[in-house]
Amino acid sequence: MNQVRFMEKLLDGVDVKWKKLGDVVEIKNGKDWKKLNKGDVPVYGSGGIMTYVDKASYTKVSVLIPRKGTITNIFYTENPFWNVDTIFYTKIDEDKVVPKYFYYFMSNFNLESLSTDSTRPSLTQTILKKINIPIPPLEVQTEIVRILDNFTELTAELTAELTARKKQYSYYRDQLFSFNDGDVEWKSLGDVALIGTGKHDTKDALDDGNYIFYARGRTPLKLNVFDFDETAIITAGDGVGVGKVFHFTKGKYALHQRAYRIVPNKDIEARYLYHYILAHFYMYIKKVSVSSSVTSLRRPMFLNFPIPIPPIKKQNEIVAILDKFDTLINSISEGLPKEIGLRQKQYEYYRDLLLSFPKPEVEE
Repeated sequence: MNQVRFMEKLLDGVDVKWKKLGDVVEIKNGKDWKKLNKGDVPVYGSGGIMTYVDKASYTKVSVLIPRKGTITNIFYTENPFWNVDTIFYTKIDEDKVVPKYFYYFMSNFNLESLSTDSTRPSLTQTILKKINIPIPPLEVQTEIVRILDNFTELTAELTAELTARKKQYSYYRDQLFSFNDGDVEWKSLGDVALIGTGKHDTKDALDDGNYIFYARGRTPLKLNVFDFDETAIITAGDGVGVGKVFHFTKGKYALHQRAYRIVPNKDIEARYLYHYILAHFYMYIKKVSVSSSVTSLRRPMFLNFPIPIPPIKKQNEIVAILDKFDTLINSISEGLPKEIGLRQKQYEYYRDLLLSFPKPEVEE
C-alpha cells in the first residue's frame, strides 16, 4: 500500500483541521523545587528527571517541552510531576487532542528551527503557541498512537533484551576466564604478541579510500594505502577511547601514529586474546597508570599485561562461546543491534507518514 492510499484509508474521508497550538493546549512555566522535601515525585528539567520531591506542580497527563538547552527532549508523563523553569508543561484539551498524539507530533516537530538564541537553544511560549498542529478526529489520533506505540514498545523490548544479553555475556566471560591454579600458564602480553604503532594522522583520511584506516575513535576511517596485512587487535593510544575501544582486524589496513596494533603469535588464538583484553585490559591500565584518569598508553603498559594461556583447544572453546554472544550483542548485520536499527527505521517511517497531513488551512 502506497503512502497516499494508507493515509486515505486511515482518514476514511474525514477532514483534518489545523489549529494553533495555543488553541488546544495551555503552556505553563515551571518553578524552583529546591525548598521542597525529598519524595517520590520526579522533577523534570530540560535534560530529564533531575531528582524527586514530595510535591507535584501538576498531577494530570502532560507533555513537557524544554524552554532552554536540549529543546528536542520532549517528555510524556501520565504521573504527577514537578518541572523547573527550564521546561514547560502543558495542560491538554483532551476533547480536541489525544495527549500521546500531541507528544508524537511535538517529538517529530523541528523545534530547533524556532530557537530564539543562536548560542543556546531557547523557546518562548509565544512562539510555541503559534505552531500549527493537524487535528484529525479523536479516533484517528487514537489509531495513530496505537500504531506508533506498538513500534515503540517493540524497540523497548529489544533494547531490554540487548541489555540482558550484555549482562549475560559479561557473566559468562568472567566465568570462562576464571582459571584454577595449574590449569593455565601465565605470560605477559609482550611474550605472546608483537606490539607497535602506525604512522598516519587523522588528517590523512579519505572519504573514499580503498583500505580501512584505524585511528583512535570507535569508527574506522579510510585511506588509499595500507601499512599491514595481518590479524591484529587495534586500540587507541590516547584520547577518550583509551582502554575502551578495540578493533579486531584481518587483512590489509592502515594505522594511526597514536593507535596500537597487537599481533598475536602462534602460542595464542587471536580471538581468545581479543576477548581477554576486552575483559581485563582497562582495569589493568587503571592500576598501573600514575594518573587516576588514564588518557594515554605507552608500550611498556602493553608488554607487562598478564595473560592466562590455556591449551589451544580450551582457547577455541572459549572463543566459540564468546563469539556467539559478541555477534548477538554487537553485530549490526546479524545481532540485536541490527534488529533494533530496523525497528527504529520502521518507527520513523510510520511516524513521518502518520503525521503527514495536507497543508494547513489555519483556523484562528
